[in-house]
Formats: sequence, C-alpha cells, structure tokens
Amino acid sequence: MPKALSEKEKSIIRTRLLVEAEQGLKIYGAKKTTVDLLVSRVNIPKGTFYLFYQSKELLFYELFRKKHDEIQDSFLKKMEPIRNNVSISALTNLIFTIYQELDQSFLLKFVASGDLELVLRKLSFQEMEKHIERDDLMMEELIKMIPHIDKNKHKEYSGALRIALASILHKDEIGKDIFDGALKLTISGIVTKMFQGDEQ
Repeated sequence: MPKALSEKEKSIIRTRLLVEAEQGLKIYGAKKTTVDLLVSRVNIPKGTFYLFYQSKELLFYELFRKKHDEIQDSFLKKMEPIRNNVSISALTNLIFTIYQELDQSFLLKFVASGDLELVLRKLSFQEMEKHIERDDLMMEELIKMIPHIDKNKHKEYSGALRIALASILHKDEIGKDIFDGALKLTISGIVTKMFQGDEQ
C-alpha cells in the first residue's frame, strides 16, 4: 500500500503527472501513453497513481480541461482592453491570436487523432455538462461585446468559428505559406457577419 503523502508531495506529483501526460500525448498519443510509462517518468509506484486518478483517461481529461481553460481565460483577458471599443479588425486579430495559441498547444492534435473521444467515453455526464457550460460562457462573453448582434444565431457563429479553427489541422493541404493570411481572412468574414447580421 502506498505511503501517506504530504500536501506538498501530492501537489508535486499531480503537477508532474500532468507534465508527463502532456509529453506522452504529444509523442505517443493516448493509447500508447500507459500508466506504466507515466509512473516510471514521475518515479512513483503504480499504486500511487491511482490515489490521484482512477484511470489515465481521467488524467488526460484534467490536462485537456486545464489547457482548454487556460486558453479561454487568455481569450477573455485579452478581450477586456477592447470591450468598450470593439471593432471588426480588433476582434479578428484577437481570435487569430488565440487560434495561434491553440495551434502551438497539443489540443488540436489531441482532438483530431480521436484521443479526446477515447477520453470522453470515461467521463460522467456531469463532467461533460461542465465542459459545455464553460464553452457557452466564452461565446456569451464574445456576443456581449458586439453591438446589434443577432443573438438567435450565436450557435451558428460559434460553429463557424469552430470550422475556422478546425482548418488548422489542414494547414499542409491549404498551404503553409498562405495559411495565416487565409485563416485571418476567414475569421474576418465571420466576425464581419457577426457585426452586420443579416444587413446587406
């Protein structure tokens, strides 16, 4: 049976597990990042792992949620300076910057590889609801910034922005040399429509 751990030891182990889980997902993916691999990298007994997480999938989900929330919090923080004077250009640049942050993280590859789907199968309904509520909060904050936006279409706008985000996974096919410009143009078109609504 694993020895009792101090709060400091628990904090260090949890942090190390998250770091090693991220490295494992980047290099090996979810299937090949085993509990045995994680405990050997963190240098803890296997039994200690299960004091923190019932499964590796729950560790991966905590990591996904942590990174996801960090990027959302970054988005909301960067919105503050432009909140009272939002323009199409300012909002386009902000969304583009956040998409670049996502591109540098492991999150998009984690989703595209199907690893997120494997992880979500292990989650409770309540955990899924919390994740969806967090996404909805960000869209609500974005909508509040835009004057005269058609609030009945916020799900469509959110979907359009997700499509633009998913295009990052196809950067090679689109062309690396033109991708940033094309992505910014796409975001600008969506944001312009959000500002203009159905006016043409």
